[in-house]
Amino acid sequence: MTASVRHCTYCLLKEPDVCVRVQPPKQGGAHIYAHSNCAQSRGVRPLYRFTDEPAARAQ
Repeated sequence: MTASVRHCTYCLLKEPDVCVRVQPPKQGGAHIYAHSNCAQSRGVRPLYRFTDEPAARAQ
């Protein structure tokens, strides 16, 4: 099993530490992630911060 890899929506590097947006269900309901520094530099307030590593998804 492999964990999903998150990328920052602003700089495209891995391991963002916050979620900055959740798309409406009609748009797929995706969570949009960022590094807290990237979001802060753009005036974007995080919705929540990660407290642990992503859980592995069952295949």
